Amino acid sequence: MNPFIDYHLATSNNLPAYSQKLQEYWLASNGLFVRSHRRELEVCLQIAQTQVAGLQPIEPYFRLTVPKVKSQIITDIINTATINQEQEILFYLGVANNQWWFHTPLQTASSTQVASLESSLSQTYTEALVEIHSHGNLVAYPSSTDNEEERGKFRVFAIIGTLDATPTIYTRIGLYNHFFPIDPNLIFELPSHIICLN
Repeated sequence: MNPFIDYHLATSNNLPAYSQKLQEYWLASNGLFVRSHRRELEVCLQIAQTQVAGLQPIEPYFRLTVPKVKSQIITDIINTATINQEQEILFYLGVANNQWWFHTPLQTASSTQVASLESSLSQTYTEALVEIHSHGNLVAYPSSTDNEEERGKFRVFAIIGTLDATPTIYTRIGLYNHFFPIDPNLIFELPSHIICLN
């Protein structure tokens, strides 16, 4: 028995309540899915598509259980990142009493990477639902460094880029060791001048 993961067969049209495990794998008639939840977010996402006789299908979902991030927060983040476009910058976003906060941790940064110097036990880190970092004037797509750094977490990751022109944003959800691109509009109220790359 894995203390962190549950494994299930979709024998009913209705999924049961979430288990106490960090993640659940579900084999359904239409493929393999991974499911998890936290206070602000519930997800069930498809890992592999296939056909399995005798099981029920599962519909993937992404449910934000708090309001979306307000456009003013995104504007403030982009303005802060634009001050020094040659250096990446990292932000944590979380929710308290249905209100979003954002925090710029003490960090070390260069033109190609950024890392927080705060403890992974700090409240702003453990309660963050979203991590956003900038790619300066470069395109807002994940790098191999991003892939490595973001593994093992359950949160939303966003990248902003092309700050010297029209700002762009790329968003994905990290579900421990799985990444799924998502529409940034699912979690952000975006200003009209930002281009979504998903």
